[in-house]
Amino acid sequence: MSDAQQQKPNSPSAGLCADCLNARRTESAHGSVFILCELSLTDPNFPKYPRLPVLTCDGYQKKP
Repeated sequence: MSDAQQQKPNSPSAGLCADCLNARRTESAHGSVFILCELSLTDPNFPKYPRLPVLTCDGYQKKP
């Protein structure tokens, strides 16, 4: 399994994105997996596809 496939929002290798409400896993037509930060859609201070693992983030909101 490639590193990209292992970095799912529920994976520890995604860092804070692993259990963040604002993270969404997206997969390309070629099978590459990315974590999309939904905060980036309304706030340019957040990268659309952050470099993983994310260790600090002002927009982090833990999933319930």
